[in-house]
Formats: sequence, C-alpha cells, structure tokens
Amino acid sequence: MPLPENRYPIRSLVFMSVCFCLWIVSLFGCAVDEYRQYNVAMNSSATKAETLFNGGDYEKAIPMYERALSEYQKQNIDIGVLYCLEKMGWIFRETGEYGKALVMFQKAYPLGVRLNGDAAEIDADIGGVYFFTGDAQKAVSHYEKALFTLKDYVFKTEYTSPPDRAETAVMMRKVKAIIHARTLLATHHYFSENYETSLTHLNIADKLIGQVMYVANHSLYGMFFKPPVDLYEGIGFCQTLLGATHGEKGDYDRAWQHFGQGKAAFEKAGKAFGRLVNRALRIKIEHRAGLITTANADLAEYDAFLDEAERLGGLEIVWRVSHVFGRVFAGEKKYSLARKYYIRALSALEMTRSRLREDSIKKMFASSVQDVYADMISLLFSMGRFEEGFDYLERAKARAFLDLLAGRSVKEKKAVDALLIKRQQELGRAIDVHARKLKNVEGTDRQAVYLSYRSLLKEREKVLSAIKQQSLEYAATTTVATVPLKQISARLPEDTTLISYFLGREKSYIWVVDGSGVHAESMMAGKAELGSLVSDYREAIFSQQEMLQEEVGAELSGILLKPIKERLSNAANLIIVPSGPLHYLPFACLPVEGKRFLIQTHTLTLLPNASSLFFLDKEVSKEKDSLLAMGNPKRGEDVPSLEFAEKEVHSISKRFAKPDVRTGNHAAESVFKTEMLVGTGVIHIAAHGIYDARHPLKSALLLTKDAGSDGNLETFEVFSLNINPGLVVLSACESGIGQLEGGDEVQSLNRAFLYAGAGGVAASLWSVSDQSTYELMDHFYEGLAGNSPAVALRNAQIRLMASYPSPFFWAPFYLTGGLGR
Repeated sequence: MPLPENRYPIRSLVFMSVCFCLWIVSLFGCAVDEYRQYNVAMNSSATKAETLFNGGDYEKAIPMYERALSEYQKQNIDIGVLYCLEKMGWIFRETGEYGKALVMFQKAYPLGVRLNGDAAEIDADIGGVYFFTGDAQKAVSHYEKALFTLKDYVFKTEYTSPPDRAETAVMMRKVKAIIHARTLLATHHYFSENYETSLTHLNIADKLIGQVMYVANHSLYGMFFKPPVDLYEGIGFCQTLLGATHGEKGDYDRAWQHFGQGKAAFEKAGKAFGRLVNRALRIKIEHRAGLITTANADLAEYDAFLDEAERLGGLEIVWRVSHVFGRVFAGEKKYSLARKYYIRALSALEMTRSRLREDSIKKMFASSVQDVYADMISLLFSMGRFEEGFDYLERAKARAFLDLLAGRSVKEKKAVDALLIKRQQELGRAIDVHARKLKNVEGTDRQAVYLSYRSLLKEREKVLSAIKQQSLEYAATTTVATVPLKQISARLPEDTTLISYFLGREKSYIWVVDGSGVHAESMMAGKAELGSLVSDYREAIFSQQEMLQEEVGAELSGILLKPIKERLSNAANLIIVPSGPLHYLPFACLPVEGKRFLIQTHTLTLLPNASSLFFLDKEVSKEKDSLLAMGNPKRGEDVPSLEFAEKEVHSISKRFAKPDVRTGNHAAESVFKTEMLVGTGVIHIAAHGIYDARHPLKSALLLTKDAGSDGNLETFEVFSLNINPGLVVLSACESGIGQLEGGDEVQSLNRAFLYAGAGGVAASLWSVSDQSTYELMDHFYEGLAGNSPAVALRNAQIRLMASYPSPFFWAPFYLTGGLGR
C-alpha cells in the first residue's frame, strides 16, 4: 500500500507564496491617514476604535468597533455599519481568525452592494482571507469576481468640476479594489512561475496607477484630488513585484528600475517597512543574479539592513533574508559565516513563536521554516559540531509542533503557576501590539516603541524559562522548548540508546545518543528516496511478497541501521525519533543479521522528540487494576459496525480487577469530556478513526454522538483532556499514521494523548485481521502485568510470530512513550 498521497495539490501552490502577499493585503483598506474606505461620519466609538487600530492594539479595537457598529445600527446609519464590519474583517484576517473574518465580510457584502451598487472591494478582501487559509482557488475566484464587477469602470482623467468628498471616496474605493485584485492575482501567478500572466496583471494595475497619478499631479486637478497614503504604498508594492517578476525572468535591468521606483514610492509614503520589503525582494533577485558572494558582499550593509528590519518588527524579513545569506556562504564553504547568519535566521524565526501562517502565504524565498533548520543541521554536521546539531534537530521538531498547533492555546498544566501563564499571555498580547506599531510608527517615537518591544521580549523569555522549569510539555505549546543534550544523555539508562533521524533533500543524518554523549552519521539518501523505499516496503508486506520484502527491508536496514551498528551492540532498548516518511516505517520488522527482525534483538519505543523524555510519566496514575475500554461505538449507517471490537474490549476487561466497558450507545465522546478519568490505569479504544490531511488537528476517533458531543474526538480536543493513564491503546484502523507535512505532525494524535497525560500510546500503521489483532492484544495485556508497555508489546509481537510469521500481522503496532511500568 503506497503512502497516502497529497489530496490537496492547491495547498502546495499556496505554500510557495510569501509574506509579501500578507503585506499587500493588509495595506489595502488599512491606511492610517485621514482617508477612509467609505464616506462615513465617525461616531465617538468609531474614532476610539480607529485610534486603537492605528496603534496596533487590535484586541482592544474589536470591542470598540462592535460598540460603534451597535450605535450605527440603532441610528440606521448603514454606511457606518458597513465600515465597522469591514474593519473588523481586516483585523480578524490579520490576527489569523479567518472564520470570523469571513463572517464579517459576508455580512458586509450585501450591504455594500445595496449602498454602493457593487462590493468589489469586499470580494478582494474575501479573496485575501482565502489566500491566507491556503485556498488559492477560491482566492483567485474572488479576485476575478471583483475585476468582473468593475470591468466597465473607467477612471476619469478629465473633469469639468471638482469631485466632492463622496465622489472621491467612490473613485478610490474602486481604484483600490482593482489594484488590490490585480496585484494579488499577479502574486499568485508569480509564485506559480507564470511570470507573463503576472506581468499582464501588474501592467494593467500600473497603467491605472499612472492615470490616478496624472490627476494627482495635474496643475489644476491636483488642487482638489489628493491620493491617500496607502495608494503610494500600493504603487510601491506594484513596482516591487514588477521588479521581482522581471528579475525571475532574468531581465535584471528592468528589475533594478522597478525596484528603484518601488523604493521611491515607499519613501514618498513615508513607509519604512515598505522599503524593507522592497530591499528584501531585491536581495532575493541579487542572489539569483549571482551578485551576493563573499568576494563582493558588503556584510556591514547587510547587517545594518537586518538590524533595521528587526527594529521595525520585521522578524520574517530577518529570518528569510538571513537564510539566503547563510545558503550563499555555506555554498562557498564559508561555514563560520554561514553559521552566523543561520543563527540569526533561527533566532528571529523562533521569536515569532507559533504565530507564523506557514501553511498559507509565508514562502518569501522558496523556503519553509523547516528548510532553515535543515540547512543549519547539515552545516553543523559538516563542521563536526554534533552536539550543537542535535540541539537544532530538537528545536526543529519543537518548531514543527508549534506550527501544528498554529497559535492555539491548549489546556494548562496543574504544575504551572497560573500567574505565570497569565503574565505570559499578557506579554504575548503586548508584544503583538508593539510589533504592529513598529510597522507604522515614524520618527523619534519608533525608537521608544522598539526599546519597549525588546524589553517585553526579554521579560517573556524569563517567564517562559520559569514555565519550562515547571512543565516542559506546556512550555512546548508556546515556544521552542528543548532540553540540552547533556541532560538527555544523563537521563538514558545504561542499556538504552536513543536514535534520532533527520531527512534532508539529498542527504540525511542519524544522531545516536547514549550515556557517553552523542555521535552523528550521514546517510546517502534523501527524504524522497527513503519515502519511496518505505512505500515499497509497506507494499511488499501488504502483498506478502517475501522476496521483495527481504530485498527492500535489507536496503532500508543498510541505510538506517548499518551506519550505527556498532553503537547499538550493547543496547537492549532503543528509543527511536523518526523523521518524515520514517513515521510510516514499521521499525519492528527491519531485518538484522541472522534473518532476525529488529524487534527480536531490541525493545523499541518511539518518541516525538528526545526532550519528551522529561515529561512522560510525570503525573501518570499508579493504578494498575483499572481499565476504561470503549469498543464498537454506535455511528450512522455510513460507518460500518465493528462487532469484533466489542469482543476485543470484553476479552481485555477480564484481565483487570476494575474494568469499565463501554460499547454501542455508551461509547460516547462525552465520556472523555464529562467523566472523571484521572486515576484510570489504561484506556483502550477500539473504534474507527479518520485523518484530516489538510487540518491534522481535526483528525478524530469516531465515538458515539450524544446530546453533549458530536461523537468525533478530535486531536485538538484530546490536548484538553484531563487524564493520566499509564497507557492509551488506539485499536483503530491506521490510528498511527497521517499525511506528512514536516517535523512530527504525523504523530499528532499520539502527541495529543501524551500531552493530555498518558504515559504511552500504542497505535497501528495499517489495518490487520480481526483474529490476529485479538491474539496480539491478548498476549500484550497478559504481559502488561509485570512489564513496561514496550517490553509487553515486544513479547506479544514475538509470540504472535509463531502463529503468524508474516510481518503484516504483527509489525504495524508500535508504541510512543510507555517507558515505565
């Protein structure tokens, strides 16, 4: 059976987009001067909301806009209602609350049509929301709809009498909607490498801008027509993207010309942040043109640029541009210089916490968050800095976990001081406000805001450090939280070795950690090649083609185990931290010498990262006699019944003195949300499972629906459970696999149960026969009485081999955690 394919090709297209789009979308309709999208008389609440909005305090602006909205509604001032709905939509889009943003824009849409005859600008806004959520197809459709709505609009360049304020507002609303839609469509095609189509849209937008500027600069018309500041920003972005597009086509002379015009427009608007965007994209094209080398690099100028970007809150510019410099210098084997810029890139990246929308738009230099870590890890291996490389490997996995959570808050841990959590949240909000201010504040005020911003960052680091001391697992949900290698090494028992894999594009690495320290080896195989081998191996096992299974298995063992063979000879227990497609690999059945399998020579346990050694089993129940077993939940007709699962849970229950068996209507999701499960020793769930490839946190175990729940126990909901069993067994179809996205996302369900308080999670990589599963579980629970889950699972798999020699029957089961009894 091949690995699950990517069912969302459009996502990869959007994933190639950049934060450039974010800046463009944010600017249209968010000007901070006297111009407004609609000709609305501001009431006192709206004025206060505007002040908060312009100061970057979006969280306080929202309730003030809501108050203004209510007042406009009571007074039947529809244009005020429209204005407030749009502004709240912009804020929710900027803060990543896309569902709320869509609600606001959808409420505004019919009002805009009724009041203005069209709502093209709202279509453009909705397109921006879909762009951020990764749905480029819907984004494009809304941009095109906006343009179709305004297809007959002609901007007047001659007047017999000056237009009034209302007419000017209509003109600029339509002009901005056209430029907005054209620029974003051009950006979409730019990152699809459809450069000619991108230029078509940009040239049309540029022509319209030219007409507007003709009127603005006219000796007579210019007396009554003053373009808003954000129009100059629009010019800046249009010219900047023209420069980037011509640069990608290799037409560097035109590229430099447009970059220069874009810079001039940003300077006229007084927008320092726009100039940073212009310079950042220019650096990308300079890199493409081969102009950035150690021979001609002005490192002082680059560092000054990065310093300015940091002072303006442009951390994404800092890490992406630093990454470019690091790659250039690494390619020239200037390793120390490359390391300097990679360190700066990762420092800036990690300061952004979990707020990056990497799955949407943030692909400025054709590199993702994980690419930066990959390049650093590869560099440190080349430099022989294995301990430092392992630290970044751990940080990469922690970063991937943050990206999985995508800024959501999860259940607080009892061990963490509530005042610390409250202060951390307060600091997070204050930092967000200051970061927004830095992009808009001009003059001497900027330095004061920056100093306050840096002070807040330092205080948050102290608070996070204190939280980390109390609960590493909770700290890992808010920041890149890892444990130093020396502590991990000291934590490992004498007979235990930890193996952590990292897969790169062309070359991969193995880190081996034991009580003596760390060692690293390279593998001459990249992620794609290993993914193909894993897929072939699984297919050989499914089809029970013994010769192919032996051939592919031997090749995998040669790549994954042979380089570290000598370092495993004295280890009875192996802790494996997989990477990429290795999450799909049944390590238990990898062949070793003497025609034996790895499970026959070692006890195996998987972990999401090495640092998790420090939070497993912390608060696990000492209870050994209690069991909650849920089997064959009652679902609708579209979900087949699992009669054998019912037999399974009843059989298992006989081995416990205090069993609690729930089947059919009683196997409800609400059991986990309403009943006290703290103290239960083992939780066993035999049910169907679903995996949402696009939104891993929506993956779920299908339990029974009742008045208090929809029946789907989603991964994110598991993070908020209050449980502490020594073991959770997910006897569900393919409960341990998922769509690979990078880092440790594939183990999201396992990670969720570990965070919720489980000591270990047993799951399966594929569906097997009812009979063999029944026998394996019987052996497993029999062995649990006096062994750790890892040892019990190993013994059960070895026993099952006697009746079912094929790995198809016993190899899919694996354990995450479960290190204690």
